[in-house]
Amino acid sequence: MIKRNFARTAIAMAAVFGFCTLASAQARITLGTNPQGSLYYTIGSGIAAALQESLNRQVTVQPFSGSSVYIPLIESGEVSIGLNSALDVGGMYRGDFGNEANKDMRVLARLFPLRLGLAVRANSGFTDVADLKGSRAVTKYSAIASLGLANRAILQAGGLSLEDVKPVTVAGLKQGMDGLTEGTLDATGIAVGIPLTQQAHATIPGGIRYLSITGEGATDENIDSILPGMYLLTVAPSARMPEVTEPVTVGAYDVYLTTSASLSDEDATAILASLYDSLPQLTKDYPPMRAAKQELLSLPTNTVPYHPAAVRFFEERDMWTEDNKKHEASLN
Repeated sequence: MIKRNFARTAIAMAAVFGFCTLASAQARITLGTNPQGSLYYTIGSGIAAALQESLNRQVTVQPFSGSSVYIPLIESGEVSIGLNSALDVGGMYRGDFGNEANKDMRVLARLFPLRLGLAVRANSGFTDVADLKGSRAVTKYSAIASLGLANRAILQAGGLSLEDVKPVTVAGLKQGMDGLTEGTLDATGIAVGIPLTQQAHATIPGGIRYLSITGEGATDENIDSILPGMYLLTVAPSARMPEVTEPVTVGAYDVYLTTSASLSDEDATAILASLYDSLPQLTKDYPPMRAAKQELLSLPTNTVPYHPAAVRFFEERDMWTEDNKKHEASLN
């Protein structure tokens, strides 16, 4: 009898332990980002720390080699949430990259814009995108498909076709800036103000400049029609960006906190509420997030639908507009 009771107790304890382990695994939140050292990883680490403190749940940053790797894992629920650009998540959602369309991807919040400009040598005489006619311009990155599309969209919005330039393919952003520095190409796309631009500006005699997108096609509507999720943004001179000596119009697209349609409404609301409350401090601690604001978390620039719980969250705060409703309808 004693042995039998002990066995029953052991089985019950094992069941309780198994249940607790399962509950713990379910409670953990994973946040997918690009590799360690990347902008997404740095910002993702800050968001994870804020969520963990607020929610009293384990939040783990999970770096991957690129968005195309972890977007399907977010969609399936294997990774809870992630940082993704409008270009990457929109392209994967539509199946633009030769992938099976990831239709269960959802957005929780719009975070901040990434600015992308075509950089040239400042002494080249080029000031506008249209000046690149006949020049060597990076139009494709073998490691970053979406950025090649963005470069081509900037060229088109600036009044050029691919036939108007000598297209160049490079591996990534660094290789493009290396080519500009070495003089093997005339223009390459680059995120405005990142360390690579500062290095090139200090290395190249006379420095670099970003070309302004001008002309009849230089509108938000046009560039978004060319590549959904892109819009135009004017960058003003600042002490932090010595390469910008006068206002210049560049391309831009947003970075989102993304998730799966299968994420529970309870979890989605908790994560979003925590992000909303933590955002003012995050913008102070992480300079790239400086443009993020609570009232802009619901901007209708998304290239995949918002999670239903996010829609309700924003409706309750009068942050869901008629523009949001129209835009959502265009995505479904």
